[in-house]
Amino acid sequence: MFNSKLLKETRCLVRVIALLFGLLSLSCFVSGQTQAENQTRRLVLSFTSICCGIDRDAKRKLDDFITKYEKAQGKQLKKTVVHWGKEGEIDYCFELSELSRKERKAFISKVRWLIGKSKLVDVKENAACQSGR
Repeated sequence: MFNSKLLKETRCLVRVIALLFGLLSLSCFVSGQTQAENQTRRLVLSFTSICCGIDRDAKRKLDDFITKYEKAQGKQLKKTVVHWGKEGEIDYCFELSELSRKERKAFISKVRWLIGKSKLVDVKENAACQSGR
């Protein structure tokens, strides 16, 4: 009888340890995945909304500029596009590793000029690209 009770408690303890180990493993997996997704990008543009959608004019200007720039330079820019809101909120995350230092500087300056003073576009350099927010 004593051995039977001890055996049940041991099995229960083993199950609890296995469960904790499983949860810890899952936590490490999710943490590693988040770190990979949130890698630093050279340029991050976040089109935000206060109530009534994003600055569509600024987005159109940016899209047109990117298309023309890639065609003129003969280079495909490495970018991640993340849709994250209900009103069209979107992030453009550029690596810009395919550009020289001089080209990166000129590209970023041109993007900042295109965006202008839009209060609905955040321009960040060397920032994390958030996945799905």
